[in-house]
Amino acid sequence: MKDPAFLFYPGDYFRDTQCLSDNVQAVYVRIMCEHMRNICISHTQLAFFTKNLSAEETSQLLSILIKTNEGYQIEWVVDSILKRKAYTESRRNNRKGKPKENDNPTKKSPSTYVSHMENEGEIESEIVIVSDNDNGIVTERGKGGVGEKPNLIYPFESENFLNQWKVWKQYTDEQHDFAFYSETTEQAALSKLGKLSKYDEATAIAIMHQSMANGWKGFFEENTTHGSTKQPSGKGESSYSDAFKRKIVGRLQSE
Repeated sequence: MKDPAFLFYPGDYFRDTQCLSDNVQAVYVRIMCEHMRNICISHTQLAFFTKNLSAEETSQLLSILIKTNEGYQIEWVVDSILKRKAYTESRRNNRKGKPKENDNPTKKSPSTYVSHMENEGEIESEIVIVSDNDNGIVTERGKGGVGEKPNLIYPFESENFLNQWKVWKQYTDEQHDFAFYSETTEQAALSKLGKLSKYDEATAIAIMHQSMANGWKGFFEENTTHGSTKQPSGKGESSYSDAFKRKIVGRLQSE
């Protein structure tokens, strides 16, 4: 029986997909799930998955995949599947070779013990992708553990953008009592900002300034007109004192 799950690492996923279009991301996820049945995606399978993509979108996807003699792979997914397979096999061997309690009062580890089992608690607390092949459903479980944390990937690496992002986080903390719960949620916000700005750094910074100037909690497309400053979500506009607005402007100018 094949293992119905593998460990999902958000950092690797965001690294690969943050600059992909929605259509390409959808194909990426399908390939990720297909890896649970086939460790390598054949040329025929890839052609089927990408049949509705444009040539440019297909090129985006191929820049992420690893090409092998047999086809294509998402490297971190394959690595995760193989690690889990080795872990499961070692557990199976351990159970087979485990002596009876009366015969082994010192509880020595069996000879089939492997070093990666020392992280058993960490492994089982990772996010696990589980597929239901009969219904085509993909779900996740095991959130909130102490597993590997993703590293933040910024849409722009300049010192100016990084400083402006710090200002934005301080603004949301002071004015909305909001802080990102995890690196995963912060990464999602960075990805949204990148998409809204069409990955133009000046536009991304302008979007942050627009939200701070209007007292908004989130990001919205830049309004280049001089009309209404109402929050696009329709939840109403927050009011802030002139002193606070001057404080924000002064901080932005000092960065």
